[in-house]
Amino acid sequence: MKIMKIRILIILFCISLMLIVVSIIDSFEHGYTDQPVESDLIVMLGDGEDSRMQQAAHLYYEGYADHVLIIPVVESDDLNQSTALAMEYGIPEETLILEYEAISTYTKATITMDIMEQRDMDSALIVTSDWHIKRTKYIYDKLNDGRFDFKYISALPFQDGRWHEGGDGFYVWYSEYIKLWVYRMGIYWWSE
Repeated sequence: MKIMKIRILIILFCISLMLIVVSIIDSFEHGYTDQPVESDLIVMLGDGEDSRMQQAAHLYYEGYADHVLIIPVVESDDLNQSTALAMEYGIPEETLILEYEAISTYTKATITMDIMEQRDMDSALIVTSDWHIKRTKYIYDKLNDGRFDFKYISALPFQDGRWHEGGDGFYVWYSEYIKLWVYRMGIYWWSE
């Protein structure tokens, strides 16, 4: 009987170890991006590099949507999520939808869907950095009950390089790994 318990414990340990290894290997894959399609809205998620706004402007000028949501807007010369920067990249002010309250990827998703519902929109291109796209896709898809069609567009063509090529690659990986698991456990408030 004692040998059987030890075997079960060893098997459980091996399964747990295997799951941890698979989870860590999966955490390094941040290369997902959709092909853009014509949509009702382009959503530029703030808190990243200028590349997000550049990608949003590029998609706007390519004719993928008539409106650009900046979420959240921070009116500052030092940040990359202001109306001034959007207009500097050529997005007309009258096409901008501005949101000031979002404080996390979770609140960005809920507020985006509220805005889309209020404006009777069905589809959006969600623009974010390559390192942030996995968690963004996870939470937007989880909260979407089928009302909206989202495509996730990486700002990679305008970034200085891939997320792991910078000096803070380990921090980016570790931070996103923890935050994604926090989201998977449903404790979104912890990431705010």
